Amino acid sequence: WISSVIRVANPHQPIQISDSYGTIGKKKLIETTWEAVLHTIFPNPCDEEDAMAPDLGVTPRVFEQITHTVPKRGKQSLANVLIAVNQVLGIEYCPLLADVVCLLLQFMPESYAYCTIREMVNTSSYYLPVCQKDYYSWCKSFEVFVKRMSKEHHRVLSDIKVLTPEGLEPIFKRFFCSLLKREDVLRFMDIFLVDGGKAMFRLGLSLLLLVPKNQLKSLANADDWWDAIRMTTMGPLFDFNNQVEIMYPKFGKFVKRYPRRRLLKRAISFHQKWAVENMPVYVDQTPPKAIGFLTDKQIILAKPTAIRSYLAKWLPTVLKTTKLDLIYSTEVHGRSFAAFYKECRKTKHTITLVEAISGSKSAIIGMFASHAWVVNGSTFGDGECFLFRADPEPKCYSWLPDFSEDTEHQAIREQFMVARNDFIAMGANDEGTNALRLDNDLNSGESYSTLAFQNEPLLGIGRERFEIGVMEVYRLMREVDGRAIDGEDDAIWNLEGML
Repeated sequence: WISSVIRVANPHQPIQISDSYGTIGKKKLIETTWEAVLHTIFPNPCDEEDAMAPDLGVTPRVFEQITHTVPKRGKQSLANVLIAVNQVLGIEYCPLLADVVCLLLQFMPESYAYCTIREMVNTSSYYLPVCQKDYYSWCKSFEVFVKRMSKEHHRVLSDIKVLTPEGLEPIFKRFFCSLLKREDVLRFMDIFLVDGGKAMFRLGLSLLLLVPKNQLKSLANADDWWDAIRMTTMGPLFDFNNQVEIMYPKFGKFVKRYPRRRLLKRAISFHQKWAVENMPVYVDQTPPKAIGFLTDKQIILAKPTAIRSYLAKWLPTVLKTTKLDLIYSTEVHGRSFAAFYKECRKTKHTITLVEAISGSKSAIIGMFASHAWVVNGSTFGDGECFLFRADPEPKCYSWLPDFSEDTEHQAIREQFMVARNDFIAMGANDEGTNALRLDNDLNSGESYSTLAFQNEPLLGIGRERFEIGVMEVYRLMREVDGRAIDGEDDAIWNLEGML
């Protein structure tokens, strides 16, 4: 399989080079490349265990259909390859990839699967639609070729919404995996890796012939159509080799039913304008890459990948490519307000995580501070501050400005940070309570709704008061050079020796 793709992606290379990818000689090169990719997408190795596959245009329902029989280790391998495609190759939308990668991983390790997909993406016009515009162009082109083959099929299938991008999901999202037996899908994979996307159009069009015209009137919706196809393809009399002969007729009028590669390419290109005008706004549900952390300190609350992924999502853009460095922890420094102020006084940007406990319920809540925590008789900070609940039901509450002339409420809204000898807090309201307040014993705190952050109590209504389990404070370190983004280590202009 990998040799077939390499040969297509590099047609001017001698065939011996593509064939060498199936030998032990290339094994070390492929594995070394994959190790470098893994290090890029998982700077902290523990993140690999909690890796979540990116969206890529596949709905959670479809992804569950793809992976429901895949063992845990297989799901992790699938997630690894898809994350690499997303983060390293820059592919954000390609619904076909989940099924294609699943098939590859049944016969090759992650390193070879990634290498194969990388070459397919580099020859994307041949193999895959790698953006939403391409996907909709492929679907529209398929509709046109259906009309060219059979106007009666086209009329009925258009009426029951089969020829829409959503209706064509079994072909262009599921790679025929929900329509064919496993052995037939593997046989088609052999053809697809040589013939590319053209094979998908040919197989899809040939399947039209499995439903006679006299049955078309009985079909009420797209599901009825695909069920009618499955009745044949999943039956004992279906022979995929016969279907291949239909897909690739050697002579006669049947040859003209199927698009040649040049015509297919022109059709897809022509329908891109239609795709832009008709495709919906795609909202990528992929969690962002988790912010890393320094491994020389024992962290607790920020260790789960999901929590650090949400922190990366909520941080200002200029701070997303940073790592967490633990500077204060109740487990290390004790519940000491003096220690808290001592460790945080030189760090401008900090993330505070708190294990908040109320009765039998607990949550990981916290706040991002835009200024250093230093005892101050006045309020300070700015609109970069935000509050959050990281687990359960993650949610971020950013500061919202008020453009009215209500000076009294404006003053309350601008109480970003408060640091006294007996408590620290963020956010305020008319009643004198705070969005998040931690008392100086670091054993208890409270969270109420506030004006500026428009937040609910972080533990939920009725649980405004809570006890503190573990509390941790992190500063942010640059990934590039491992230096703190602010504080004493942040000397942007180093004039030493110049004066």
